[in-house]
Amino acid sequence: MNPLAALPPLPHLPAAPFSLPPYFDYGATFLWALSGALLGARKGYAIPGILAVAFVSSVGGGVLRDGLFLQNGPPLVLRSSGYLLLIALATLLILIAGARVQRLRHLPQILALVDAIGLGAYAVVGMNLALAAGLSLPAVVLVGVVNAVGGGILRDMLMRREPSMFLPGTLEESLALLGCLLFVALVKGLAINQLLGAWITIAVITVLRLLAIRYGIRSQPLPGFREYWEREERQP
Repeated sequence: MNPLAALPPLPHLPAAPFSLPPYFDYGATFLWALSGALLGARKGYAIPGILAVAFVSSVGGGVLRDGLFLQNGPPLVLRSSGYLLLIALATLLILIAGARVQRLRHLPQILALVDAIGLGAYAVVGMNLALAAGLSLPAVVLVGVVNAVGGGILRDMLMRREPSMFLPGTLEESLALLGCLLFVALVKGLAINQLLGAWITIAVITVLRLLAIRYGIRSQPLPGFREYWEREERQP
């Protein structure tokens, strides 16, 4: 039995020849809610804090997408109870089994895989909705990137951390941009079926993200500004 079959259908969107099954959005929401809830638990937050981090991590990018770019009524997360149910379920799983999960031998690798898959899934979901809204292709790419990384930015701000997107790291934002460009090229340039294009995009982003983590491939600060960013690092 498909566990997503019991979830409410997504609200009606403008008709378009570009449409993805809802399990992309629901699946990414659940994966990132799990990741966010675990992060909140590891920080020692109380239950409301764990739930808040799970919520922002999983649907923060979608709220930015709907509120800033698409502006098609209330954010999609508020128009379908499925999102909130999945976030609550992910939080409940961490509350019940979080301590056991913490003892998993390969937990860092599992979290990296979850984040990598969620990154690709949210990128294609954002572009799907942007294309359905009739936005230009550059705007479609922008919405896809925001959908993919916006939740992480809001999560870091909520937890009073410098957003990881602004810091040198393992190419998460660059890979989101690359995936969005790839998806548009496949579907609009090569006329590949959008479902196949979505799976190809998710697979490419996931593999490249895991390779970047595995081999420590990282972005770097601009060397011409070394004296400034080194001074910032030395400040307490």
